[in-house]
Amino acid sequence: MSDREKYSRLSRLVGRPGLTETVSVDRIVSGFASYGMWALTIGIVLFLWLPLSQIIVLSFTENSVLFPLGGVTLQNYVSLFTNGSLLTAARQSAFVATVSASVATLLGVPLGFTIARHSFRGKSLLRGLVIVPLLMPGIIMGISLLILFRVVGLSSGFLTTVLAHSVYGLPFIVLPVVARLAVFDRKLEEGARDLGADGRAVLRDVTLPIISPAIAAGFVFAWLRSFEDFIRVFFVGGTMDALTKEMYGMVVYSQGTEAMDPMATIIVLVISAALAVAINFRDILEYI
Repeated sequence: MSDREKYSRLSRLVGRPGLTETVSVDRIVSGFASYGMWALTIGIVLFLWLPLSQIIVLSFTENSVLFPLGGVTLQNYVSLFTNGSLLTAARQSAFVATVSASVATLLGVPLGFTIARHSFRGKSLLRGLVIVPLLMPGIIMGISLLILFRVVGLSSGFLTTVLAHSVYGLPFIVLPVVARLAVFDRKLEEGARDLGADGRAVLRDVTLPIISPAIAAGFVFAWLRSFEDFIRVFFVGGTMDALTKEMYGMVVYSQGTEAMDPMATIIVLVISAALAVAINFRDILEYI
């Protein structure tokens, strides 16, 4: 039915006795619902971005409060780029996040294939165990891993942090991969085999390219969870420099706090730019 026919039918219905009021009420309810969703969306955006906007503004001001607003200065960024310990901690956190997210991806993709495409005894248990790190409170996971590492003789530091974050990031890889494979059209793989491709070629040229947005989404989340983590690093990081631990120490001891707002601003801008590029390249947000 075309739009014109629908409009004509609605007009005839409105013209009938007893239906005008119903149609009018439906229009009012629909209008309120539409404007209400817009208002809710704007409210959520403001709630999320107003604190971030405040941090960005304060990174360019002379004082640490928004009102009264101080003079504009770049001295805070000078303090940041001359703070060697903070920059070292940021590089270390980025490196740990990259390594742990890569390990989680290398383990999570085959595990996702196993859960999605194979039937075996204990499959439901395995699926439940995969999401346990996602549901477990950080302090419980941190203490548990600290005890485990001490039992096996591993000293707290870089390796233990990577292992902890790899386990923590595993659900962020497995769940999107399983979800994508659940709706995957297996006929594409069958067609490739009929054309002479072997199993490795089908995986490389057909399956992985199709599920790559899901893998990318999981990697991004695993990386971010590792980079911003504090509780687990606090327990298993030992003396390793980490950005969250360094910023926590700056707050506790009130030393070098003028560099915190510029650091937070750079992190927000870099992450926003990375997500924008990822969205334009492949829509990974569909799988988040």
